[in-house]
Order: sequence, then C-alpha cells, then structure tokens
Amino acid sequence: MAKKEPGKEKGKGIINSLHGAVDSVKASVQNVKLPEIKAPELKVPGQVKELFQKKPRKAKQESAAEPLEIKSISTRNAIKIIYYLMAADGEVFHSEEEKYDAIGAELDPNFAGHKEQIVKECQAQMEKVIDPEDYYDVLQDGVEAAISSSVQTEDTFITPKLLVWDLLTVAYSDESYDEAERKLLKYVVRKLNIDKAVFLELESSILTLLDLEKELAWIKTTDRPYLTIEAMVNEIADRKNVIFESVKALIAL
Repeated sequence: MAKKEPGKEKGKGIINSLHGAVDSVKASVQNVKLPEIKAPELKVPGQVKELFQKKPRKAKQESAAEPLEIKSISTRNAIKIIYYLMAADGEVFHSEEEKYDAIGAELDPNFAGHKEQIVKECQAQMEKVIDPEDYYDVLQDGVEAAISSSVQTEDTFITPKLLVWDLLTVAYSDESYDEAERKLLKYVVRKLNIDKAVFLELESSILTLLDLEKELAWIKTTDRPYLTIEAMVNEIADRKNVIFESVKALIAL
C-alpha cells in the first residue's frame, strides 16, 4: 500500500457515508447446559463387554456437527482483520495511522483505549514469519483466527458484508489495490461464505465511486460557467447516492 496521498481521504469519506446507515449489533454467548451423565450399572459380564464394543458407523456420522454459519464479526476482530489487510503489502506505513484510527473509531467508540493491545496482538502474529515467503500465510492465519474466535466473543458486532465493504474502502483508499490485498480479501469472502457475485458487485461499486470522485475533482478545475459546473456536480452527487443505496441494499440482504 503506497504512502498516503491527498486523495486517500476519499476512502474515509466512503466509510463515513455508509456507516451512518448500518448499525453494529450486540451479541452474547448463550449458556449451554450440559446433559446429566449417569455411570452405567455393571451387574453382569455381558454389560462390561458391551461397553467395549465399537459404536456403529452411523452413530459416529450423526455426531458430526455442521459447521457454524458466521453471521457477525466482533468489532475487535474486525479491526484486527483490517490491520492485517493494511500490512498485506509488507509494511504498515506511518502515514496510514490516521486512516486506521478513523476506521477503528467508526467501529469501536473505545478504540483509542483498545488500539495498543490490538496492534500488539497483530504484530505478535506477524512475528511468526520464519522465511519471507511465509508472510502471506501468517497474515491469513491471523485472519482465520480472528474470524473463528468471533463465534465465542462477547462484544459489539458488524455483519460480514459490512466488514468486506470496510476492507474494500481500506484497500482502495490510496487508489492502490495490491495483489496480496485482493488475495487476502477474497480469502475473507470465502471464509465468511459471502456470495462471489455480491463481492464483485461491492468491488465494482467502490471503483465507480472513486471514478466519480475523480470526475468531480476535474470538473471543479475547469473554467466552465458556474451554472454548468453546478449542474454537473449535482448530477454526480445523485449518481453517488444511487450507488450508496445499492451498496446498503446488498449489505442488508
């Protein structure tokens, strides 16, 4: 990810616009009451023999639980995943700190107090790299752990699709979508079982929004009459609103 340019605020603006319409939710782990287990009464040798007989294959298959569908991600773990994405190109630049702080504050009102520990945990994961070629795998392991542990975490949550949108805004905020970033993002999409058509639509939407931002910046530099510029600016704003509504609809599905 390249060093921060003036245009990087575009990504931040997109984040702020969308988060105003999507609420984080509270989730808690329900208490699980274990069934009462009674010891078998051993009265005759035949009963002892039965205890050591193999269980039917069918019973073993029936005990296999279906994998849990992940419907939410804890905000703390979402912030971790965002950090790993920022580090995907090999380094988290100092110029990216302001952007990361803004995203963290959007997701967690107490981010300022949590940030140091979150970053420390992410860096501890990244230090597991043995050889340079291990770097991406170590980041992916960190993302996987963050996703899987969200099932038992008692905290505020965001939806998987909103997390993917946040990751896209981070990846595109400096107009440089690194190959490693996209690879890691696609891994998140698969792990969260998000339809690939939805991901591609979100990706296309953010590209269109960035193109509109560029068009708007160019229009403001022209020497056309004020009324002409105003009409074009209003048209771009309307097009952006349509895209945002489409994105919100996708995330809400």
